Amino acid sequence: MLTFGEAIYAAKGVRASGRTSLPESRDAVAGRCPLLNELGQCTIYEFRPLGCRTHFCKAAGGPYPRTLVRDQIRALETLAEEFQQTDPRPIAEAVEDGLRRLAKRRR
Repeated sequence: MLTFGEAIYAAKGVRASGRTSLPESRDAVAGRCPLLNELGQCTIYEFRPLGCRTHFCKAAGGPYPRTLVRDQIRALETLAEEFQQTDPRPIAEAVEDGLRRLAKRRR
């Protein structure tokens, strides 16, 4: 589940990776993050949601510095206020909506 600010930020990550949509196969594996590639690597790592940033397992890079988490939360709150949206939604739905909204802003 993502907040709207996280969805917009993740959508920016999808755009930064050169894509304009999520992979079509995102529903192929139930429960799997639609932003992982076939090797299980995050395709938007620098733009990953807060839950991913605070997942402290070794594979995720270990603990994330508290100051950076605080800054990330503030940035997400700013995006949510800007778009007047605060309800969390499932990741694929939220990121796809974020991509649509970013596309509208570019026009």
